[in-house]
Amino acid sequence: MHLNIKYISLLLLNLVLFMYAHSQPPETIIKIQAMDMARAVLAKDVDKIVSYMPPKLVADAGGKEKMMIARDTVNKYMKQFGAEIKKVTIGNPGKIISYKKQLQTTVPQTTEASFMASTVILQSTLIAISEDGGRHWYFVDTSIYRENKLKSSLPDLSPELVVPPMSMPKIIPNQ
Repeated sequence: MHLNIKYISLLLLNLVLFMYAHSQPPETIIKIQAMDMARAVLAKDVDKIVSYMPPKLVADAGGKEKMMIARDTVNKYMKQFGAEIKKVTIGNPGKIISYKKQLQTTVPQTTEASFMASTVILQSTLIAISEDGGRHWYFVDTSIYRENKLKSSLPDLSPELVVPPMSMPKIIPNQ
């Protein structure tokens, strides 16, 4: 009898947590997941980063194993040039569009990196895509995947999805 009460209590707690998580506005879920991905970028956690990338882009990159090799190469060159990503800030998502069984939106992102004797600030846009009604979001950084690559790699992007043009990076000399 005592075990049944614990079991039922545990089930009820899980149900309440599930309902709370799914009662959040989609913009909140997008921002939480984008910030989780940003933390993974800062921690160089490729496993987590890959979980936030559209599977087609991961496959196009040769899979997670090849991405790990690429990460090691990038980290080596960044260290060699004294470059390091210091901060990633996620803005508020734009209008969510429903298109071809997907939810899609854009999310502003600001990346701050140190490079040699300067701080580089890059404003870019993430494209957020959900294939499960907004429970999990994939993110595509448009500073890496430019318009021509986006259209070929992700042909189901809505024509209504407006990606602002990339601005020039700001370079601030360190004092």
